[in-house]
Amino acid sequence: MANDDDIYNKMLEYSRPGKYHQLLADLLGSWTFTGAFFSENPNPDSSKVVFNFTGTLVRKPFANGRFFIAEGTGHGKLQMPIQDGKMKEVNEKSIETMGYDNVKKKFIRTYINNHIGSDISYSEGNYDSTANTIIFYSEGELIPGMKLKTKELFIILNKDHYRIEDYNEQDGKNVKATEINYIRVKLK
Repeated sequence: MANDDDIYNKMLEYSRPGKYHQLLADLLGSWTFTGAFFSENPNPDSSKVVFNFTGTLVRKPFANGRFFIAEGTGHGKLQMPIQDGKMKEVNEKSIETMGYDNVKKKFIRTYINNHIGSDISYSEGNYDSTANTIIFYSEGELIPGMKLKTKELFIILNKDHYRIEDYNEQDGKNVKATEINYIRVKLK
């Protein structure tokens, strides 16, 4: 049986950031983004853009590079429900945490925003090194009884560009819901 020192040393070793943490660290900084929401009707016209959006995102390290926090702000107004039953026009705001769980050997992600949903989205994923893509999976419930399974492709194109594609499962098929393209803001 392992002694307390052995267990403590193993916990320290499993806490150490590694190559997958560095993959996320390479994305630190300020970004602009453009995106589109698509029709989620799983027919041949499912690529129809419902509306476009833009914004900014800042990604910072947390806990000595074990995790990364990204704060996003959408440009343009959207309607948000507020407590008194009314709607309020606001900019979309979001906070995301990402990291790599050395024990599970999976990327982990949480996401909250001020628009649709009152949940904290949690997803886990694996890295496809040939496609330079983290593939996340999650399941949520935005209204009682309506489960939504999502597949997210976090595609690292190069050090200054990445893209996120979200697919919602409908009738056993993945239907593209969102695509967001990020470009690093260059320091002057």
